[in-house]
Amino acid sequence: MKNIGTVNFDLPEVGEYIEYLSDSSLRDYDIIVIDPTFPDLSRIQFGGGGSCVDIEDGTQLTKAITHWKGEIHDALKAGKAIFCILSSSVDDAIAVGYTTPRKGHRTYSTHTANNYMLLPTAVDLRNAKGRRIKIADAHYRELYQAISGVAEYKVIINSPLAKKVYLTNDGSGAVGGVVQIDGLPGHLVLVPYFNLSEMVEDGDDGAVWTAEAIKISKRVASQLIAIDKALRSEGDETPAPAWAESVRQPAGVAKIDRAIAKIDTEISGLEKAKEKRTAEKADLQRYQALLYENGKILEEAIESSLKLLGYKVENYRNYDLEIDHIIVGPSGLRLIGESEGKDNSAIDITKFRQLESNINEDFARDEVDSPAKGILFGNGYRLAEPSNAKMNLRTSA
Repeated sequence: MKNIGTVNFDLPEVGEYIEYLSDSSLRDYDIIVIDPTFPDLSRIQFGGGGSCVDIEDGTQLTKAITHWKGEIHDALKAGKAIFCILSSSVDDAIAVGYTTPRKGHRTYSTHTANNYMLLPTAVDLRNAKGRRIKIADAHYRELYQAISGVAEYKVIINSPLAKKVYLTNDGSGAVGGVVQIDGLPGHLVLVPYFNLSEMVEDGDDGAVWTAEAIKISKRVASQLIAIDKALRSEGDETPAPAWAESVRQPAGVAKIDRAIAKIDTEISGLEKAKEKRTAEKADLQRYQALLYENGKILEEAIESSLKLLGYKVENYRNYDLEIDHIIVGPSGLRLIGESEGKDNSAIDITKFRQLESNINEDFARDEVDSPAKGILFGNGYRLAEPSNAKMNLRTSA
């Protein structure tokens, strides 16, 4: 049986669920299903209306988009099939920083992210909803029959497709198809939206999947495997119907399957060993961020470095008060830390004012008995080579 990994999507009893904000690898799976819908995130509400994802959750979301884009690219490079469930295309604002033009007020800087940015190629989509879907390729008929009771289309695909699979009822727009990316032997299969998450009922230990949800899930999994096989063969053969699984196979096929399973186990072990060593390397290299990073990544590098030196470090977020680092040294000395990175200039004086303001606001908290010491981690001229930093500093004086 092929291993099916589902990112942000439920296929009960056949797929292994992967959280959107996790850093899980897709290398463990033969077939991957992903729903690009953004997860629920903490938001900042603007006084004049509107909102954006807050800095902390926005940082996680940005990392997740980059992570899945790389994982999907690598899976396609390995010749795997990625099935993307076509949810609505959504642009969302993500906070990346803020300024305090006056006391008690913050102005946030944001950037916009689209939920389809996790794909390794741009797909032009237009939001449009409907339920009547026409099958354009008989090879994908049984997959649609499996989901027809819960399927709908939420977008129309404007991008060129290697193969149109599903159309609107009048045949004028594609709502499902296959994308082939140059240089990547795998296939990106775009599937009309369906969701089984509400097909639950009360069980002895809480909510459980309904029999219908499990039935649909197994039919879908069977067709995903059959489509993946057909795509890998690059031929015109029809995916095997579900009943074909019950046909007795020659003994030689079973023997080859066991040999393949053994090889897959060995490959999996090597990949896990590689991932472990890669993670160890990344842990050591993250301290380099002190030299050239800014924003959240610089904050994390500072925190890791201080903890390595025996300091206790935590972040503080409470309404409008946001402190990068509350630091307690081995001697018990308490400090308030603020960090800032500048590309090609020195740290601005406003950072010192912000640090002083944070110290005063921190002291005003009921649980704080005495004002903390201030420490500014300034990463000026962060893009300059360290050996030239003094020269750059003198030039700016």
